[in-house]
Amino acid sequence: MIEAVAPRTAQEIVGRDDELARVLGGLGWDTGGGGAVLVGGDAGIGKTALVGQVVRAAAGQRVLLAHCVGEAGSSLPYLPFVEVAAAVDASDPGLVDALVAARPSLASLVPRLAGRAGPDAQRGEVVEAIHGALADLGRRGPVLLVVEDVHWADESSRELLTVLFTRGAPEGVSVVATYRSDDVHRRHPLAASLAVWSRLPALTRVELGPLAASDVREIVHRVDRSLGPDVVDEVVRRAEGNAFLAEELAAGGGGPLGAEEGDVGRLLLGRVEQLDPEAQDVVRVAAVIGRRVPHALLERVAGTDPVTLRRALRAAVDHHVLEPRSDGYEFRHALLAEAVIDDLLPTERLELHRACADALREDPTLGTPADLARHALTSGDRVAALEASLRAGDESRRMGGPAEALAHYETALTLLDVDPSVGLSVTLCAAAAANAAGRSARAMALLRRRLDDGVDEPHERAELLGALAFAAGLTEERVDLVAMTGQALDLLDESAPVPLRVSLLARRADALVGAGRGSEAVAVADEAMALAVEHDLTVDRADLESILAWLGGLAGDADASIRRLERVVAGWTTTPDFALLRAMHFLAAIHYRQSDLPQALAGFERTAGEARRAGLGSSVYAVDSLAMAVTVAYELGEWDHALAVAASARTRELPGPGMAGVEAAAAYVRAARGDLDPDATLAASRPHWREDTRIAVQTGAAALDVLGRRGEVDRMIALHDELVAFLRDAWEVRRAMVEVRLAALALDHLGTAVRSGAGADRARWLGAAERLRDAAGQVWGPGSRLPAPTLEARMWLARAAAGYLRVRWCAGDEVAVDSLADAWREVVRLAGERGDRYESARAGARLGEVLAAAGDPGAEEALSAARR
Repeated sequence: MIEAVAPRTAQEIVGRDDELARVLGGLGWDTGGGGAVLVGGDAGIGKTALVGQVVRAAAGQRVLLAHCVGEAGSSLPYLPFVEVAAAVDASDPGLVDALVAARPSLASLVPRLAGRAGPDAQRGEVVEAIHGALADLGRRGPVLLVVEDVHWADESSRELLTVLFTRGAPEGVSVVATYRSDDVHRRHPLAASLAVWSRLPALTRVELGPLAASDVREIVHRVDRSLGPDVVDEVVRRAEGNAFLAEELAAGGGGPLGAEEGDVGRLLLGRVEQLDPEAQDVVRVAAVIGRRVPHALLERVAGTDPVTLRRALRAAVDHHVLEPRSDGYEFRHALLAEAVIDDLLPTERLELHRACADALREDPTLGTPADLARHALTSGDRVAALEASLRAGDESRRMGGPAEALAHYETALTLLDVDPSVGLSVTLCAAAAANAAGRSARAMALLRRRLDDGVDEPHERAELLGALAFAAGLTEERVDLVAMTGQALDLLDESAPVPLRVSLLARRADALVGAGRGSEAVAVADEAMALAVEHDLTVDRADLESILAWLGGLAGDADASIRRLERVVAGWTTTPDFALLRAMHFLAAIHYRQSDLPQALAGFERTAGEARRAGLGSSVYAVDSLAMAVTVAYELGEWDHALAVAASARTRELPGPGMAGVEAAAAYVRAARGDLDPDATLAASRPHWREDTRIAVQTGAAALDVLGRRGEVDRMIALHDELVAFLRDAWEVRRAMVEVRLAALALDHLGTAVRSGAGADRARWLGAAERLRDAAGQVWGPGSRLPAPTLEARMWLARAAAGYLRVRWCAGDEVAVDSLADAWREVVRLAGERGDRYESARAGARLGEVLAAAGDPGAEEALSAARR
């Protein structure tokens, strides 16, 4: 059963036996299907013909054909899957009704059912719904999903393909995707996805190269056997192995094709110019509409009588310019549509775009708001373009496509001169879409630009400042959020809307937490909570509950905080959003502070999973949860699992700093296993230190440990000093808690170095050990305003103290062995209580070393425990 018109080729393909065998092998039909294949190649090289052969081989399967389109600014989320949904609905509406009943989020993809969709779908919900619907279809019988021209895919569709390629297609479903490789430059949107896909072992990649000369000759002979040998040789030479160009040259009798730019276009236009003037006019209209041409829109814009239109379309199909599809036509090849567009006079192009915009305005069912926005903008109708861009952004958001929504809202921002009154709402919508798409830095830039434009109305300015504070909180940018939120609240008067006041109070409480002003944060959050309860502002209440619970945890009442956050998470009834992810992340973080590592690991992994389901996989809470899951798994000794989590993150197209954060956590495991190159790790991570300081902590600590183990003591100390200076500056503190950990690691290696060193080096290292001991002791020393040390902090404090005693012992100073052994026993105890298996083992090895040197029979027991 084919749900859309298959790629049209008159005869079997030529010269692609090996490539076809690789595609069919990758689909795994011999073993039940379920495979995925990505086919790449230059324009005209034969990708569509190869796919057509695969479709013909899929006898008895349900074939779902989807296409991505390349009209700039016309993209809605999941566009190829909307095409599939419409095709299935046209052939079996009862099946679509059943699929939507099981997964309501699918309704947004079916034009007939769009009214049933909720106000705003989350990207993750839509992805899961499409994946589940494919699984349902696969259970009914084998399915082949073909997605062509992925180089034009919208971001949401690329993410969905990543899910299909990463998880593997559902049982019974095979996937083939094609893309034009000569279009994908370094900055192309598909480039990042290809980098991810190339690492997936379950995805078969097939690249189509030029055809052999003998195969090109066969193509030429099929088109025109009357061509003489010299002409055939010339066509073969000029086609350079490109099947489409070979066909066009042969169809033109091998006519002249020079080297000047544009000659390929002239060659392709030769096929169009064989048509009568009326048919040529219809083809020009079709080219302006787009490569995919709905018949109803073409009929409206062409303005000819039905008989003339039917005759023109028949001629265009017979001459292989257009090909029929379920609801209209498509150009035989994208290159042909591009040549027709390029040949239009500027006035012709303008008039045709204007006619398309008029038709879409008169009858919105002829296209999408994004189509209207493109045609209106190109024709110079800025009023219509603004309205349509806003509708396209809203529709993209409703369909769960924040990246596409952001693109449409940003187009609208360039059109505000025609209606400045919508500037605030458009800016806030664009910022919200940017945050949802994981681009909070972009959200900040949009909000700042609006503020810089001179917004005078106090409440509007306050709302923009609040949105800016929220976006800034999702980044590592150093912003005075306390001052910003204070300024916003000062702009409010008695007439200010309650939701705005509550939102700004929540942002202020957040800022005060970050500034370490806990008691003030509690007072502000309590004030906001009272207003939220009075006015039944559910989302704000959940957010404020999370803030208050986190503050309670910092204040020492961890059990109450955990109960409070568990109520927030359990009581959530809507799709996951930032407020829920924040609550889940706080809950996992409190478990981590309490050294309940198994619960922390489960919590961070759950947060990352919910974020991905909600289409927020690139948000700060999702990325931080992935990095923390790797960190906690490392501490638990579950190193294979830690690396598996990191590997899964590499398939998620995280932003650069986000992926760097996950790799930084994985560096702990690689250092412990002896697989870390400290120089390469530091070089790769340093550009991200300012964006996420934990990257500096984790890669720095891992590299420091490796340098110390290698005996490169001077480099280790220099790195330690660099890290401490950097972190104090980044955090604007005199002492940083992490200094204790860094000092403890360095002291351990200094002990070994002092024992084997001599002369000036030994004396210098002893001096460095005293400096590190003093620095670690001063972190929680007299006058410290830091919270009481957690169990983890107490473990590192004990390790630093034991490490310094060991330095002196290794130097030959008089150190009581019992005191030294007791110091290491305390480290073993604290590490064991925390569940940190690696540090427990390392401390146990040091204890065994001391006991063995003293001739204590307990040495073997200590060393045996460390080995275990």
